[in-house]
Amino acid sequence: MCTVLVIDDEQTIVSLLQLALTQFGYNVETATDGREGIQKFDKKFIDIVITDICMPNMDGEGVARHVRNSSRKTTPVVAISGTPWLLKGSDFDKVLTKPFPLKALYDTIEHLASKPHKLTKNRFLRFEQTELPSTTH
Repeated sequence: MCTVLVIDDEQTIVSLLQLALTQFGYNVETATDGREGIQKFDKKFIDIVITDICMPNMDGEGVARHVRNSSRKTTPVVAISGTPWLLKGSDFDKVLTKPFPLKALYDTIEHLASKPHKLTKNRFLRFEQTELPSTTH
């Protein structure tokens, strides 16, 4: 089962996302600021991080930088933001504009959780698994 870390300083959003993601069948960890979020990321196995951008103590971009500099640097990081145009060229795998439909969040998690990851020139690329031709001996 996939474990999702939700980081947002608005408790209402944290509660809503926790409830929805639990209903979708995910394990959910929560944090109310970036610093608490990276502490949980460092202590637990997290499959996907969902983070707000504007938060006290450490913003979402700081969270993404921490993940990218960790030993689990290919962990997908999804930003949720009311100002997505400020995030061009960032280390996020996906940006969802607030408000977003829960289906978009679910589809994003399913997509990112099913993709293998590789690092190329300091950027994280997602690639489709392809079937290799079978060889007969």
